[in-house]
Amino acid sequence: MKPVGFALVGAGNVAQIHARALSELPRARLAVVVSRSPEKAERLAKCYGANWDTDISRAFSRADVEAVDVCTPSGAHLEVVEAAAKAKKHVIVEKPLEVTRERMERLIAVCDAAGVKLAGVFQHRFGRGVQEVKRALQDGRLGKLALVDAYVKWYRPQSYYEGSWHGTWRLDGGGALMNQSIHTIDLMLWLAGPATEVWARTATLAHRIETEDTGVAIISFPHRALGVIEGTTSSWPGDPARLEFHGDKGTIVLEEGRIVRWDLEDATADEKERMVSLERSVGSGSSDPLAIGIEKHKRQLADFIAAIREDRQPAVDGREARRAVDVVLAIYESAREGKPI
Repeated sequence: MKPVGFALVGAGNVAQIHARALSELPRARLAVVVSRSPEKAERLAKCYGANWDTDISRAFSRADVEAVDVCTPSGAHLEVVEAAAKAKKHVIVEKPLEVTRERMERLIAVCDAAGVKLAGVFQHRFGRGVQEVKRALQDGRLGKLALVDAYVKWYRPQSYYEGSWHGTWRLDGGGALMNQSIHTIDLMLWLAGPATEVWARTATLAHRIETEDTGVAIISFPHRALGVIEGTTSSWPGDPARLEFHGDKGTIVLEEGRIVRWDLEDATADEKERMVSLERSVGSGSSDPLAIGIEKHKRQLADFIAAIREDRQPAVDGREARRAVDVVLAIYESAREGKPI
C-alpha cells in the first residue's frame, strides 16, 4: 500500500518527535517540513531526507502531500488547519486542539466542510497499560468508582519560558494545566467518563509568566465519583504524571500511562504481575519535554494513517480531542469567578 505523504508544520521540540515517529512508520513518508524559519526547516528536513519550505500554501499544493501534521504553537493551529482543509489534506494536530472554544469549533467545522479527516494528538490513549485499564473500567471490575485523581507535578525552569510562546494566553492558551497536564486530564476523561462540574483555584508561584504554573480542581463525574486535578511546573525535580482510580472493588494506578498498581478484588496474582509488567519504560516529560519517547506517537500516527486508507474516523477525532481542552477552559473560568462551573 502506498505510504501517506506528510507535510510537517513546525520545527520545534514536538515536531522533532513527530518527524522521528513518522520516519519509523513504513506506511508514512515525511515529504516536506514547513517552518517560518528556513534554518530550522532545512535542519529538520535534512535529518529525514525530506524537502523543506517556508510557505504552507506551496507545501500543501505538493502532489506527494496527502496529510498535514500540525506542530505549531497551540494558539496558531487554526490557521494551519484552515489552509490544509482548503487544500483537501487530512490533518492531525498536536495537543491541545486549539486554545479557545471558538477556535476549536471553527477548526472542526472547516474540516467537516472540506470532508477531510481530523485527529488530535493524545498518544497516551494508545498505551498498552491504558488499554487494559479501559477494559477493566468498562467491565466494572473496580466496582463503584469513588475517586479519580490526576497529579502532574512537573518542573520547568524559567528558561523554558523566556523568549518563548510558552506561558502566554494567546499562543499557549494557559500554563501548567493547558500545556503539561492536558494529556493526563484527557486520560482521566476518556477512562472515567466526562466531567459534570469543576471547582478550581490557580496561581503563578515560581515563574514570571502570564498564565498559571500551579492549578488544582475538584472534579465531579456523572456516576457521582469525585476527583482532583493537580498540575504544576513548579515542583522540582518533577515526578511522573500519576492517575489513580479507586472503587469499592479495586484500585488501579498509572504513572505516565504505565500500570504501577493493579489491586482488584477478582484479580489473580498472575494477572497482577502481567499488568505491572506491560510497559517497563515509557518516558516522562516531568523535567524534560523531549524525554517522552515516540512509541505511542507511532501508534496514534499509524491509526491516523489507517483511518485515511480505510476511510473511517481516527480513534481520537477532533470532537474527542476538544473534551480535555473544554475541561481546562472550565477550570480557568472557575478560578476566575471563584465558583463551580
